[in-house]
Amino acid sequence: MDKQEYKIALLIDSENVSVKYIKVVINEIAKYGKIVISRFYGDLNKLSKEWHQTAIDFAIKPMHQYNVASGKNAADLAMALDALEMMYQERVNTFFIVTSDSDFTPLAMKLKEGGMHVVGVGNEKKVTSAFKMACNEFKYFEYLGDDEDEEELATTKPVDIKGEIVDIIMDIIVESGVDNKIQLSRLGDILTNRFSDFDSRKYGAKSLSSLVKTIEGVEITQEKTTTYVSLKSALEIDIISKAVYEIISRNKSKEMVLTKLKQELEKRFDNFQYKTFGFTKFSNFITSIKYLTVNKNIVKYTK
Repeated sequence: MDKQEYKIALLIDSENVSVKYIKVVINEIAKYGKIVISRFYGDLNKLSKEWHQTAIDFAIKPMHQYNVASGKNAADLAMALDALEMMYQERVNTFFIVTSDSDFTPLAMKLKEGGMHVVGVGNEKKVTSAFKMACNEFKYFEYLGDDEDEEELATTKPVDIKGEIVDIIMDIIVESGVDNKIQLSRLGDILTNRFSDFDSRKYGAKSLSSLVKTIEGVEITQEKTTTYVSLKSALEIDIISKAVYEIISRNKSKEMVLTKLKQELEKRFDNFQYKTFGFTKFSNFITSIKYLTVNKNIVKYTK
């Protein structure tokens, strides 16, 4: 579904969401489409004046619910029932469920089963993995907002870019691309499909293209109106092959443990990344080099 086709229902669990996040959530939704239904649920008598004023400013309809029994949350039930009614009446096709409460996991699953696009928004430290995976996408409050909101909202430091995400992106390019090249939009779709909470802002980048540009061995190219991401090694395969031969030949047996060889190459070449040559496994990269074989984690130089 094209994001321009999204007819959005915004449902906020006001008793579990700070009012300071409402503005950035509304701004985030604007990137997807137009809000058709906008509601917040809770016991209105317990909400602050600021909450009420913010709701008025952004035309968010209050749905008052008393907690009629101890240990029961009538607002959560009302929110779930309303969401199902909206789905069956086909009034919207996208739901933004703003809460960190994992009790909404079954609702997210049901909406997704009904063909709805479900975007959850919550606190990174409070939300459960089950709730995140039940949504098509999941956004964290901590990474929403612009520079003006940064001081107030950024309570979590960006994740180090030299982490797992680099390997994940390179693997996707190799496995799903053609000749180690993939469309930027396709890369984004796969990342979101694999990780509902993927967000470039989590890594300190404003967009996926900005994130990709920080990764050594990966480049962005433009072909007419299409943007591509491809792997590009700063090293020539002949140089790597020569180094491998030299390293292994130090041993009389012309054999070496695979992991040890990898460490030696990384010491010799600061920018060595075997994945930039189009391989997801180091062992496959090594066996692609002439005269080298790998058996039970042992590399042998056969010349």
